[in-house]
Amino acid sequence: MIADAYQAIPAVRAIICPVNTRLTPPEIAYILQHSRAKLVLVDSEYAHLVRDAGIPIVLSNDTGRAGDPYEEFLSRGRRFSRERGWWGLEPEAEEDAGLALCYT
Repeated sequence: MIADAYQAIPAVRAIICPVNTRLTPPEIAYILQHSRAKLVLVDSEYAHLVRDAGIPIVLSNDTGRAGDPYEEFLSRGRRFSRERGWWGLEPEAEEDAGLALCYT
């Protein structure tokens, strides 16, 4: 999932904000609020860290099978793009456009 995210999020002109799984839930909540995150992609192993995020959460059970919430999320995206995939995206013309927001 993380490899997908590092490619797909910038491709749709959004900003990825990776979060350290060693942080506490309050620290993660602060990052999500401060970064104005709109969506959380999380492995089921770490779901407890974002349980009260207050924003949509896409959970991955890492099965790769139909019924996995992450796979369903990808399927909805393919339908939304009318299966155009990468070819349906406009390239970012601004070389100074944001790509990632990292907290330390």
